[in-house]
Amino acid sequence: MTTINPYSSAYAPGLTAGQTAAQRQAQQAATNPATRDQSPTINTPAVNVTLSAAAQAALKAQTDARPLETVIADARAQIAARLKAAGTASALKDGNPAIDVSNLDRRTLFAVASNKGGQFPMDQQVVAALALKAQTDQALAGPAAQARLTGDYADLYQTALDQMDTAGPEERATSAWADQRAALIEGRKQALARPGIAPAGVANDSVAAYMKETGSAVAGAKTRDFGKVASDVRAALDKQYSLAVQPTASRDGISGDIDFQRFDARSLSAIALNKDDQFSTHEIAQAKAELRARDSAAIKASYQSAQTEGDGGFGKAMITRYAAMSGEEREAAGWTPAVYGKLVELQTASDKLAQMFNADGTLAGPPSLLDYL
Repeated sequence: MTTINPYSSAYAPGLTAGQTAAQRQAQQAATNPATRDQSPTINTPAVNVTLSAAAQAALKAQTDARPLETVIADARAQIAARLKAAGTASALKDGNPAIDVSNLDRRTLFAVASNKGGQFPMDQQVVAALALKAQTDQALAGPAAQARLTGDYADLYQTALDQMDTAGPEERATSAWADQRAALIEGRKQALARPGIAPAGVANDSVAAYMKETGSAVAGAKTRDFGKVASDVRAALDKQYSLAVQPTASRDGISGDIDFQRFDARSLSAIALNKDDQFSTHEIAQAKAELRARDSAAIKASYQSAQTEGDGGFGKAMITRYAAMSGEEREAAGWTPAVYGKLVELQTASDKLAQMFNADGTLAGPPSLLDYL
């Protein structure tokens, strides 16, 4: 069954109501067909419809008629196979993914990440949540780089909206999905109205969050050699100082305010850890303060989200945050293995306590509280 998309006409002028990325591309291909072979013996229409990865995923999501029970069963079987192949019982090892679930479709990953049917342990939920984020990050990477060069933020927001179309019915039913989609529509509206200027002031704007997270000061900072990242950060700071015009802005790294808006967390960690002695005491202190501020904001947002959703997922969100960090980011932020161990211990205890009760508040079974501690 095709799901009607009530937002499409609002963000893509010229489309009929309900069109998704897949339908849009198919319509464009149909109205602009390839030339027909005029050979006297071969007269075959050569209309090739090529859909983008996001459009194919959106079309697949709209035609996915599997009942949720089947999605859950398929997910359990696929994860079990991966765990067996990896020779492990847990999807996480020391806070890092022990299995690869990146090739699972979005609906399956969401079922695992949101623990549909109560069938998935915390470690599997975390790994699925990371894979979901990675899929979105991969889709946004190219348009984000283009937006930074050309100022075309409208296309970036359109890409994010197309990515949202790949969600299954369970995810679409959540308030988080609705809020984020509304934010993307508003962001695209601003981008169209003010070309070259990044949209701002939009709550739940996942694109703005992505742009801040990835930064633009250092290329590939998340995955490159840490020493090389530090050297690039040094060069970026020096250039920034040379261009400073604000009266309070630092011009030498010894005093003044340092603007870290364009620096991602791993680049900031390179400053804070200062492993190659490239940064001043002032730069280190300000980088640490920026990391603390970002960490506090992320923790606060996770807590508020958990309270709104009412799913008790704050602990899981913190474990997911730890798993998403590089080793250097964990070290700079003080997220030690001991902290991770305590998070897992508390979340496990919380999950076991919740299992004692039914949805109506009655006891789920005869075991005593001691059996769960």
